[in-house]
Amino acid sequence: MKLAKRPLWLFLTALLVFLIVGVNEGSHAFAKTAAMENEFQRAAKRYQVPVALLKAVSYNESRWDSHSGKPSVAGGYGVMHLTDVTGLTTSGADSAAVKTPNAASLHTLQKAAKLTGLSVHQLKTNTAANIQGGAALLRFYQKSLGKSLTANLNSWYAAVAKYSQSDSKVAANYFAENVYQILKDGESQNGITIAPQKVVHLKDQSINSDSTASSTDGPSGLPIEWIPALYKEFDDQGDYGNYDLADRPNDMKINYIVIHNTETSFQEALDLFSTPTYTTANYVVSSVEGTVAEMVRPQNVAWHAGNWYINSHSIGIDHEGYATVGGFWYTENMYRSSAALVKYLANQYDIPLDRQHIIGHDNVPGLTPAAQKTMHWDPGTYWNWDHYFSLMGVNLRQSQGRTDSSIITITPDSQHNLTADSGEKVTDAGVNLPLAGSNFVYLHQQPSFSSSLIADKDFSSGQSGTTEKDDWGDKAVFGQQFNQIGQSGDWTEITYGGQNAWFYNPNGANSTSATGKLVTPKGNKAVSVYGSAYPSNQILKKNKVTGITPTPIYQIQPGQKYVYGGEVTADYFNSHFDSNSPKNVIHGNERYYQIQFNHRIAFVKADDVTLSSH
Repeated sequence: MKLAKRPLWLFLTALLVFLIVGVNEGSHAFAKTAAMENEFQRAAKRYQVPVALLKAVSYNESRWDSHSGKPSVAGGYGVMHLTDVTGLTTSGADSAAVKTPNAASLHTLQKAAKLTGLSVHQLKTNTAANIQGGAALLRFYQKSLGKSLTANLNSWYAAVAKYSQSDSKVAANYFAENVYQILKDGESQNGITIAPQKVVHLKDQSINSDSTASSTDGPSGLPIEWIPALYKEFDDQGDYGNYDLADRPNDMKINYIVIHNTETSFQEALDLFSTPTYTTANYVVSSVEGTVAEMVRPQNVAWHAGNWYINSHSIGIDHEGYATVGGFWYTENMYRSSAALVKYLANQYDIPLDRQHIIGHDNVPGLTPAAQKTMHWDPGTYWNWDHYFSLMGVNLRQSQGRTDSSIITITPDSQHNLTADSGEKVTDAGVNLPLAGSNFVYLHQQPSFSSSLIADKDFSSGQSGTTEKDDWGDKAVFGQQFNQIGQSGDWTEITYGGQNAWFYNPNGANSTSATGKLVTPKGNKAVSVYGSAYPSNQILKKNKVTGITPTPIYQIQPGQKYVYGGEVTADYFNSHFDSNSPKNVIHGNERYYQIQFNHRIAFVKADDVTLSSH
């Protein structure tokens, strides 16, 4: 077939676009190679933006991960998080438009398309094009501020703040501060490097604003606002919501911070907690800007965890996002704001920065066997616990073990866990979800991929577990610690939820040695495991508490060992609606040990077990 002749200028234009955009459109692998370094260099030169600044902005948005062209909850695409919220929806039975508080301004994809001449599709799906778009936007913001395209990193502060797309001056400032901290510290990942830079954090007067931090409970500089949840009596029968007044930590110690995701937009979560819905969180973090709404003071008890004992001793933080939708990823803005908040709260209330105290909703036990199956499992398989703790200055991968210690920390490695070669998968109603970003190891009945997964008696009536996203009974999550009892080739055996379980662990790639204490039953009898540390029935009855009975949910057999998470003394928060008088906290004499039992934490009576160091 004879080809029609094309004008030379058209050929040259096509060639130029080819060179700019590259040939690996939509390739996740391309985004993970050193080739991305060249794209940053090329875009920086073309748009006269300092290359270190361009890379730092990208890292602060996506950690240089293109997420295979899938959008974040905030409607951002690619390593530069170029935004387009138009028509953005979740998938599945609960499909709904993703609403954002600043949706009108979140169309940087269209702006970048005009500035570069590239299509929105290219900017969404091609990493090289996406970087070009981000560089063009930074150049545009710098020039719109009347500033020169200088190599001086410090003069770009206001342009970086504008890149955040935030209407909040405090949030824009916070975004820029994070970028400049990355520049100061340096970063290296996936073949891309930012050498530590000499920078001065220059807050331009044009974006400076007085913080509301004095009226909120959070770290200095965090974009946080007080937006009170509803506290109201709903009728004359004692029905009220959506939280309880208390005097923590004076009346009850705060032992946990529970991480949730909203399954709604940020604004919808605020609306939900401001109406009679019998649910709240102490804080809500937005995915769009990393802004934080404080809704219930830490001294008060939010209704968030589905376990009254955990509620009474925890702070709940909700995050705008979707646990079940693999395509929608949690943004770096949200991770950084949340990590700063958790680190602050942990310091304020003496909460250990570990995975027995900084827990997901999926780590909260039920109070009865029947409640186990109905317990929530957010923030789900895509919450990056590794990165989250690193932002708090904690490296969960750091070995702490002795040669004689049997305690290990679950630290999955993406090169050796949940790969196509293993044949394992994650499913949602039978539909495969992305393996990339998963935060757990599967637990098998035998040391083989062909072996069935273990099953939890209160989650499934079957004899084996499933790959379904909500089946927490066969998953050990990043940062959790267990007692190793065996090794067979590439497989490690642990005690988990009352049974022996195996996970793939070639040369220890998916675990890290640790030290600590182990709990094991005294004598030759099984001991009860509880979902709370409540006082005895006798003490509760004496204090006229009805309908509450400390109920065993599992048993530990003789010889089994579980990692110790601290000691607590029994109490029960006997709450009631009264905005003026203090609440009644009933104290017992029983001492409980917290343990990492299975996917969820649990409690055993100290008198039933022995404690040993390892």
